[in-house]
Amino acid sequence: MSKSNKSSVWDPFEPTIRDIERTEELASQSAFLAGLLTFVFLPLGMIYLNRGINSLKILGYGFAIAFLIAILSFNKPEEESTAIGESIGVIGSIATIVENSRAVTLARKRQAEKDS
Repeated sequence: MSKSNKSSVWDPFEPTIRDIERTEELASQSAFLAGLLTFVFLPLGMIYLNRGINSLKILGYGFAIAFLIAILSFNKPEEESTAIGESIGVIGSIATIVENSRAVTLARKRQAEKDS
């Protein structure tokens, strides 16, 4: 992560400085297992990888979007609002699974570049 690019602090798909420092540890993990544990129960994936900030960013963005949509759909039927909320939850879950699996993949790529 570039220290000069302040917007990357808000990007949940950008590796953190801690991720870069822990490249070897993250590269030794299984991307499939990280995604599976995150799918089963979000904190399990966070514990397995010993990282959570990017998952929490995605969760925060999901809450913010759900809150904005709830305000905008105040007069809409409850069924429609529930469907929208569930859709936001599914999209957030998929994004978190992808982000945790991607963290391992990027760590392996950084390690391969370092070894070359």
